[in-house]
Amino acid sequence: MNRNFRLFLAASLFISATSPVFAQKSGVITYEVTARMDPDRMRGFNRGGNDDNAPAMSDVITLNQTFTFNDGKGKLVTERPDFGGQRRQRPGGDTTRRWGRGPGGQGGPGGRMGMGPGGNAQYVDLANKKYDHVFSTFGDDKKTYYTEEDFIYTSNSKSSDKTKKIAGYECKKATIQLKDDTYTVWYTTDLPFSFSPINGLLPENNAVVLAAEGGRRAFTAKSVDLKPITEDLGIPADAEKISQEKMREIRREQMEKLRERQQ
Repeated sequence: MNRNFRLFLAASLFISATSPVFAQKSGVITYEVTARMDPDRMRGFNRGGNDDNAPAMSDVITLNQTFTFNDGKGKLVTERPDFGGQRRQRPGGDTTRRWGRGPGGQGGPGGRMGMGPGGNAQYVDLANKKYDHVFSTFGDDKKTYYTEEDFIYTSNSKSSDKTKKIAGYECKKATIQLKDDTYTVWYTTDLPFSFSPINGLLPENNAVVLAAEGGRRAFTAKSVDLKPITEDLGIPADAEKISQEKMREIRREQMEKLRERQQ
């Protein structure tokens, strides 16, 4: 083999191995999320019921959301905002500073930010392009379930030639109609997987959404920290797989139990 060719081949392999796309196998994306909420409802939730003497609350909340990814798996965690220094009391006397999500849950795929019982979590199967929603019931007969939801790629998105850098990545612009809201989406194709904190905002099958803004909520990546990840990002080993309809039924039952306890 020609010496110059060997040097060229070695240099090419080195560049490939150190290029951003090759190296970006694991890390954490930190998003800042803003959402418009019903202040009366949030005040009642924070107090455990309606309280006319409770302090007024802003109709816009800001919180952090982190997406940890490694080896074809991911986990999305949303911090619960601090409402006046108080934490939500969960069934059994436990407290939490994280919001969970169920199937179609906002902050995850596309609905409302879940604040119900059960210690919800959202995992992402990046290799197979699925969201795995995990939900645990409360009480002595506690059980853990999960259901799958395929990535939704939006065929009716409107692309734009505009670009801008977000968290150090060159991003393309797209406009996407999701249900009754319109989002301005900024996404990069420089990461080796596809992901969006909200399902339905993926304009391409290799896009990672780093920012999106709709009428009621918005999120922007503040950092993309590429680093080794040792955390187990798989769903709990004891989780039972069920259908999305069954998951909704179980969540409704748990919410009814919670309301009965509050009464």
